[in-house]
Amino acid sequence: MFADPSTLSHDELVAALRECMHKYRAVFENADIGIFHIDADGTWTSANATASTILHYDNPEDLLNAQPDRRGKLFVDPTQRLSWIKGVKEKQRHSEECAVYTKDGHILWVSLSGHSSLEHPGSMEFECTLYDVTERRKAEMAAAHAKEEADFANRSKSEFLANMSHELRTPLNAIIGFAEIIKDQMFGNAGQPQYVEYAKDIYDSGQLLLSLINDILDMSKIEAGKRQLQETQLDIDQIATSVSRLVAARAKASKVHLNFHVPRNFPLLMGEEKAMKQILTNLMTNAVKFTNEGGSVTLSALIDENDRIMINVVDNGIGIAPENLALVMEPFGQIESALSRKHQGTGLGLPLTKALVELHGGTLELKSTVNAGTTVSLVFPPERTIKRNPEPVL
Repeated sequence: MFADPSTLSHDELVAALRECMHKYRAVFENADIGIFHIDADGTWTSANATASTILHYDNPEDLLNAQPDRRGKLFVDPTQRLSWIKGVKEKQRHSEECAVYTKDGHILWVSLSGHSSLEHPGSMEFECTLYDVTERRKAEMAAAHAKEEADFANRSKSEFLANMSHELRTPLNAIIGFAEIIKDQMFGNAGQPQYVEYAKDIYDSGQLLLSLINDILDMSKIEAGKRQLQETQLDIDQIATSVSRLVAARAKASKVHLNFHVPRNFPLLMGEEKAMKQILTNLMTNAVKFTNEGGSVTLSALIDENDRIMINVVDNGIGIAPENLALVMEPFGQIESALSRKHQGTGLGLPLTKALVELHGGTLELKSTVNAGTTVSLVFPPERTIKRNPEPVL
């Protein structure tokens, strides 16, 4: 508590002022942060020991005699000084991080903060603080540089994969085509039955490799930011019907039941038809692949309370352990299991599906329980929902 000055005698008031000045001087001189005062012309009128130490001067007197700011030897970028002074003049308090020169010519990054105060009519002085932030700035710059290098490496990888995928597909298509001619004996009897079997093996292996290359190409295009959507209004029921034809043969061979539930007059989805077919085909094929005989896979669509289209693919298959959920979402991530070893796969199905969903601004959520099944939920933003006109009542 401070005493009311009006109640103090002249001697008591002088003593109180002397004590306040003593305390202020103690704080000023012993503070761990640099403190200084400058006038409107940039002349430093006072500075504490910490300020001189930060700027590599021997003592405050050495700093004040040098007057680096007034002589244009303090700020690395003179425009930053003008910006800081302008901010201090126009605002109650202003702070900036600036690059400054030390006495010996080294460059430091410091945080400068100050405010103006009128001590006498017609004269303005700025009370300021500074502290060294060089190490933090170096760490931030190193992190930014590392990110740039990582982004460049990732783009280079994606571009390389995209180019190589194109180069590989041309001869591979020829191999598949000639193998198909031989296995189907289009130009007559191939002779030995083994030749036909070998041709079939070549054809099947080529198709698998082509599928892998196509997935890599799609993923690399997305990662490189070169995959553009060709959007149109999509009927989810028609997309689901098309997908069911593609998956039906595999489901029948695996003795897995397929179910499709899309409500009548369901809203349209603004998206790319090719991408949506690829998304749902990947999810349905994957679900069938990891569902035992007699199991079921169900695709359903609904609208949530926020007018977002949601598509769920649910199976009652072998499921995924919690510790493996992150792995299956990584490119080429595959889990070893008795069932998965029976089927060939690229390990790109789910990551590519997730990337295509996110390209539409949507999200993919994966929930699974071992020996109980897996649910994959796709949610698209409400701006992609196009409601149909209601059917007339007859």
